[in-house]
Amino acid sequence: MVKKLILIIFLLAFANAYTPLDADADGYPDVVELNTSQERESFLEWFATIAEAQYTAPSPEWKYRDCSGLIRFAYVQALKHKDGAWFSQFPYLPRVRAFPIGNYPMPIISRSVFRVSKGSFQLDDVSKGKMVGVANAYELMTYSTTKVGLRESQAQRGDLLFFIHPLAEGSSYHSMVYLGDGRVVYHTGADLQDDGEVRLLSLETLRKHPDPSWHPDPSNPNFLGFYRWKIVD
Repeated sequence: MVKKLILIIFLLAFANAYTPLDADADGYPDVVELNTSQERESFLEWFATIAEAQYTAPSPEWKYRDCSGLIRFAYVQALKHKDGAWFSQFPYLPRVRAFPIGNYPMPIISRSVFRVSKGSFQLDDVSKGKMVGVANAYELMTYSTTKVGLRESQAQRGDLLFFIHPLAEGSSYHSMVYLGDGRVVYHTGADLQDDGEVRLLSLETLRKHPDPSWHPDPSNPNFLGFYRWKIVD
């Protein structure tokens, strides 16, 4: 009886030690996912606020000035510890009514916080280049987020919008940050003439764009929908 009990305890301990790193098989280790509603809401609030602040006064720490670069910058900054040095890098940042997240570098994946390959998380994903520090709009949409729908009513502050323009110069995919209350912020991307700019506008204004391929409507085949970060989904 004692031996049987010891065996059961051993098997339970063994099973616990080898619990899958990625129980929901979304490509991210469970330890980096934000599990409480307070954590999720706080991250999304910081993310959206940081992205929006770049419209008023871009941070000099934001190096890659394009649509996916804006998203990556706001994502990483939202995860960082918020101390005096952190706040000093922002020429402008509205007061954030949410407790600060401090989870960067992240456990296991460190600064390789964006996934660029399908599959559940494995311990060698960083060394194999499946988790990286820089990802393009397509990779962010496909591997770091999940689709929540085509309608604004399904989205929440801090979600993303993606569009596809196969014939566009450079990347065919374009991304925006949904700020809630019918507003979005995004970087136009650079071209041969200029470096582009950050724009903040309403979805209603976007629906009046002379090029209908930019309309955020379910009937537009170029609009891919609203997406949510996997670490909060």
